[in-house]
Amino acid sequence: MSIIGIYKKLLSDSTRRLCMLSLLFIVLFSQSCAIFKPKKKNGMESVEYALTVAGIRPAGGEDAYIEVFFNESARFYRLPKNATPEYLTLLRMSEKEQVPVMVKRANEYSDIILRVKKKK
Repeated sequence: MSIIGIYKKLLSDSTRRLCMLSLLFIVLFSQSCAIFKPKKKNGMESVEYALTVAGIRPAGGEDAYIEVFFNESARFYRLPKNATPEYLTLLRMSEKEQVPVMVKRANEYSDIILRVKKKK
């Protein structure tokens, strides 16, 4: 049987046409949903949290970072030595007064502190 014969047989009555048309719409709709699917957050967006400083470990001789640890996290975070001096001042104030400050990092998995500011 030729392709034209198969085509005529499939679309010979209205019920078959309706089924084929429905199948076509389902396929097209599922493809369009796949195209416009929202992207998953994979932790690559910058994050900012209110954290209270538990301690600050000054940078040693050749260390490029000052280590900071917070009450709310078991991780050690690093503040670059060449960061704005105000950041270190805010972190020390947070440690002394036990008040939270807003700490921004590059992403969820980063331990580098990009910015520190007072919590509003």
